[in-house]
Amino acid sequence: MGRQRWIAGALLFLMTSAGAQTASAPALDEALDAPTRAHIINEYARRLTEQHVDGPRAKAAADDLRKRLARGEYDDQLTARSLAARVTRDLAAVAPDRHTYLEWVPYDLGDERQRPVPPAPSADNFGLRRFELMANNIGYLKITRFAPLDRASIEAAGRFMAQAADCPALIIDVRDAGGDGQQMAALLSSYLLVDRRSYIFPDKQLHLHDQIDREGHVTAEYWTTWDVAGKRFGGYKPLYVLVNDKTNGAAEGFAYDLQQYVKRAVVVGAPTMGDARVGSKQRISRQLQTSIAVTRASNAMTRANWESMGVQPDRMTTSGAALDTALQLARDAILVQPATGKARAAQSAP
Repeated sequence: MGRQRWIAGALLFLMTSAGAQTASAPALDEALDAPTRAHIINEYARRLTEQHVDGPRAKAAADDLRKRLARGEYDDQLTARSLAARVTRDLAAVAPDRHTYLEWVPYDLGDERQRPVPPAPSADNFGLRRFELMANNIGYLKITRFAPLDRASIEAAGRFMAQAADCPALIIDVRDAGGDGQQMAALLSSYLLVDRRSYIFPDKQLHLHDQIDREGHVTAEYWTTWDVAGKRFGGYKPLYVLVNDKTNGAAEGFAYDLQQYVKRAVVVGAPTMGDARVGSKQRISRQLQTSIAVTRASNAMTRANWESMGVQPDRMTTSGAALDTALQLARDAILVQPATGKARAAQSAP
């Protein structure tokens, strides 16, 4: 009996000790010797000069990395994590953008079993958070992210946008929103735009913006869709888009395109983050991958974008006051143009 208790106690001690070691074990951090560091820096510099969308700026950043390497500035970075932090800081001083950095990950990039499982794309209804009917029947749509397009997200977008179709005015809130779903942004824009440049032969699809590489080649085009599910809000009724300094990526493109297309939307809030580029990631070591901005947005009407400076609101206000400001603007617009709004809404119906 005593022997059994001893064995049980020993097993419990070993299990407890193992659990404590697992809980306190540091994240995997690849050790780097001098030749490996030199390879990483030189290879990243090569990729920058060959791939980055801003060729001259990329060359300057690559030359700076090589000079720092030659001066021994990376000799103290003995692990992947520390090297990533230092290189990213040095890059930001010469070529600042959100897509150009050296990334450390806490797992082995060569082992697919260690990669984190991505969350289910529909867990948050693809970022299409909620619809609310506000005073004076003004519609309010909250979007937290722009997700990739697939059959399920297209159907969700149709249901989401149809809720606001009969509202006399609409507020779309993309404060704090981001995501890479530029196709989703274009789809949602399809419910809000009509061709206002040609009244004789209006185009069914409108060109919003492109992504362009360093050679000026178009790598992706984004257009509205004519055949959408559900009812449209239309291209004439008052529309307001709320933004702030955390609005980024596809959310910025959504706001900018609607603002620039014949001033379709009034943008309300604070200037956005200024992220008009798309990045590409490539493995460079066991726990490091290079991220490089490889394309930039180009609006179809302005041939410009919002990189660095952000989307500039038409009505500047704090993030917290943006909704109240837009509500007042919407109420005023409804009172001033009720008949005109109904007539134009009928024109824009499919």
